[in-house]
Amino acid sequence: MNGSFAAIESFAVVTVLGLGGLGLSGCTTSWPRLSFAVEQRLLRETTLDDLPSGKAEPGDSVVHVIHTGKDGGSCSGALIGPRHVLTAEHCMMRVDAHHELTTTEIVPGDVHVELGGGYLPWGRVGVREIHGCPGYTNDLEHDVAVLVLSRPVPAEVPALRVSFDVPREAGVYELAGFGTYEKPREIPETGWFVYSLTRHLHAGPVRQVRDGSLVVEVTGAPGDSGGPIFDTATGNIVAVVSRLARQDDPKNREPAVSGPRFMTCRKTIEEALAR
Repeated sequence: MNGSFAAIESFAVVTVLGLGGLGLSGCTTSWPRLSFAVEQRLLRETTLDDLPSGKAEPGDSVVHVIHTGKDGGSCSGALIGPRHVLTAEHCMMRVDAHHELTTTEIVPGDVHVELGGGYLPWGRVGVREIHGCPGYTNDLEHDVAVLVLSRPVPAEVPALRVSFDVPREAGVYELAGFGTYEKPREIPETGWFVYSLTRHLHAGPVRQVRDGSLVVEVTGAPGDSGGPIFDTATGNIVAVVSRLARQDDPKNREPAVSGPRFMTCRKTIEEALAR
């Protein structure tokens, strides 16, 4: 893996109201908020599209993808162009009242991207377009989306390379993302809960290379969906996280994630990069 990901550990605290459950397929669902209208106004008037120069740190090419609103959630992604983020298509789907994924894609205004991993993100940027892989039906092979940002990120945040080649079966791969199994903690004498998010980096060998997907022995958590899986020898992204191998016992979760390779969705990725 190249040096830009050598120091990827960072810490963030998110404040939310209420208490909810973990999402499906590696997503993290949001907890209820004070007011959806207030949240949207804050995003518009204070931080959205605020991308100051000179704030980037190593690893900031891996970003936090936030689906706002009452059915919102949290995923991961990777910059593959100055204004392009690669993530999972299921992260762009609405959820129903039971927190189950539907087949209806959200609109660009319901998602934004956060950069950095400190106490607060140093930059937030809106999404202008969502390019989902055609044929997606909650399946693994088509679980790819590219977000076109409303403005480019600063030049010091490097874009990562996407590989359409067959992953090496003897290779070592790394997963970067914002997933967590941590439960929210209540602030004393308030109705507010907080939980910490660590942008982590885990490495492991390939378990299986399939025609349209890849299984890697690394530990993932809800919120890692859409996070990049890198070939450590080249630094290229070979897949994004789509599914977690999970067990009921937190101490005995099987350390494996699976994600789509990119040949099936190559046209979508290349057309989005041209936008």
